[in-house]
Amino acid sequence: MKLAVRECDGLPLAVVTLAGCMRGKSDPHDEIDKDLIIEKWIEEGLIDEMGSRKAMEGSGHSILQKLEENCLLERRYGIVYHKEKISIKSSMRLEEVPNMEEWGEDLEKVSLMGNYISTIPQTMKCLKFPKLITLLLSWNPLKEIPESFFEHFLNLKILDLSNTLLESLPNSISSLEKLTVLLLRGCWCLKSLPCLSKLLALKKLDLRDSGIEKIPQGLEMLLQYLSIHSKLRSAEELKELNKLEVFYGSFHNVGDLTKFARIKIDVGDEIILPYGVDELSLLGCKGVRSINDVGLRDATDLKECELCACSELECVISSKCDQLQKLESLKLSELENLKVVVEVGAREPSVGIFSSLRRISLSRCDKIKKLFSADWVLSNLEEMDVVGCSELEEIITESEKTRLGSNNDTIKFPFPKLRFLVLTSLVQLQRICSENRVMVCDSLQHITISNCPKLKRIPLYLPQLENDDGELSPSNSLQIIQMHSRDWWEAVEWEHPNFNIKNVVRPLLEFWSTSDEDA
Repeated sequence: MKLAVRECDGLPLAVVTLAGCMRGKSDPHDEIDKDLIIEKWIEEGLIDEMGSRKAMEGSGHSILQKLEENCLLERRYGIVYHKEKISIKSSMRLEEVPNMEEWGEDLEKVSLMGNYISTIPQTMKCLKFPKLITLLLSWNPLKEIPESFFEHFLNLKILDLSNTLLESLPNSISSLEKLTVLLLRGCWCLKSLPCLSKLLALKKLDLRDSGIEKIPQGLEMLLQYLSIHSKLRSAEELKELNKLEVFYGSFHNVGDLTKFARIKIDVGDEIILPYGVDELSLLGCKGVRSINDVGLRDATDLKECELCACSELECVISSKCDQLQKLESLKLSELENLKVVVEVGAREPSVGIFSSLRRISLSRCDKIKKLFSADWVLSNLEEMDVVGCSELEEIITESEKTRLGSNNDTIKFPFPKLRFLVLTSLVQLQRICSENRVMVCDSLQHITISNCPKLKRIPLYLPQLENDDGELSPSNSLQIIQMHSRDWWEAVEWEHPNFNIKNVVRPLLEFWSTSDEDA
């Protein structure tokens, strides 16, 4: 970016013109976490106050999009700017805090992250820094802070002490009446906090992976964001946090979760999740037979769902739940009693129930036998990863409707966006789909099939795979085919209009072993 600006000789019109030409150019390795950038913007007060954090996040995404469209966002490092009022001395192997007499009274932000600072001397001469609003001391082996230290930073808004060895905080932290963000994540030696009731501006408190086991008192009307690692004794502990919008933590059982939902939205005895939930993770939850048990019925905005080690879970959703059209990611792992994705109920689920699904991952779910119904519209699916499900027999199973309407003609199931297909260690897998059925994959890039000894047929049709001469087409999307055994590959049938298709794709093959005995 600097080189481009230099080539434009600093002329604004030239920079804008070049930015327009570069729009859409990207490096797939240079990815950034947009949500993290927006979270930091909110912390820094760079996004105007709105009615809720959700509204501020929406504004942040709009800003990011505009920056990307005008090539003003470096994908790997985020926004780049230089200011004399900022001091950054991160990861410089410092063992002591730099002399504060050198900081300057106009300093606004200081970062000393990732050094070797273990103490701040009691005798250290501290000046007043009336303009300092951000102080980052995370990832230091810091064990002690002088009692009066924070009295010198009365306008501080962001304090990050994450991943330090602090056992206590000085009482002077209560003098930071303008503090909005206090980050103590990973401070596992920290067992208690001084009174925080005077921190009248505090909105975000991160105590995850710290030694703090109780929610500090006096924050009832303040916190919008709370992260705490320990399991709460009761949802009642959160009852008074009236401003809370974002909570990271854990409950002993699903009853506490649903009780918390009732407390936050005041809906009497009805159990539903708060409105607008877009991510749901249930990890090791007992007493959950399906996610309907935690009130998914009204979670119309759900985009990501992860279920892991929930021993009583038998299905993901009941067929009574038709409001998952926005679900993009479904991750299921170590669900020992999972039998089906959608429970067969009084009526068939909506065909569009997974119409937005982009990624599905299924691993170590040993009772499920069928994965998808042929009725479901999976036109947006990009990644399918199925691993270690010992009883799985079929990926796409016919419904009663498709079975009654079938004849000898080949039926095509369209998967226009599917890029990655991984089927590994599925010892009972017999079919990807039934005979005379094929998956039409226009965008497939990567195929992995390993340790599926009962699978005798690959029903994949790739329209762009070959040219008129029966060779790999330059416009073909497929890049690699990984197989565990050469013997299995030689025996398997690939159902495709070109009966010579296995020879066509031979340049793309990779084998992990030469024979089934090695597999």
